[in-house]
Amino acid sequence: MLRYWKPLFSVAVAAALLAGCGTEAPASEGATAKEKQTASSNDNSANTQTAEPKNQEAPPVDEQNKAGGGQDGAKGDETASSRPTTSLSYQSGNQTVTGTATLQTSDNQHFSLYVLDGWTLDAEEPHADVLLHGESFARIRLLQDGETNYEQLAKEHAQAVDANAARQQTDKLPKPFADAVWYTAQSDGVTVHVLASAQPTPMLLTVHSPKGEDVLGAVLAMVATLQKQ
Repeated sequence: MLRYWKPLFSVAVAAALLAGCGTEAPASEGATAKEKQTASSNDNSANTQTAEPKNQEAPPVDEQNKAGGGQDGAKGDETASSRPTTSLSYQSGNQTVTGTATLQTSDNQHFSLYVLDGWTLDAEEPHADVLLHGESFARIRLLQDGETNYEQLAKEHAQAVDANAARQQTDKLPKPFADAVWYTAQSDGVTVHVLASAQPTPMLLTVHSPKGEDVLGAVLAMVATLQKQ
């Protein structure tokens, strides 16, 4: 019996050793996998920390627009700079004056004309537009098809200001007003010019200015560029 026990004991010891070796291998593999996972997490954390400052360096959208980088600002500049300009010459007293004029459009009566620097074009109801410059202004009213009696129109409007309104010669007026009907009237320190003209389009033009201030030449130079749309 004793001789059988020794071999059995040897077998048991060998089995125990094999069992111990089998449990150690998975533990080593688990530790290795854990180390790899930790290293990967550290790499991801490092990448995240590196990317964050790049996002913080970009300026806010509002600051970009304030700096002029917005599309709206660029578009506004382009629109303002794209308006056509021209040089207009006119008589002011005994002098010939040349000024820069910018093309502007009236939505009120659907026409365009070049407006000299220092003047503005505004709509006025009903069916009239005004050119403004300080205390002077010129009212433009385009005539309808039935309004063809230019003599009557100019005379009535001038006499409504001053019953002694006088008709003037137009041969010295610039084209296209050489054939217009022109009256002048005086009232309360103001000189009023009334012109009814078929050119450049049928219109009634009244120019108001303080006595001693000659703006008729400038007004006629602008109105001569008028084109209906």
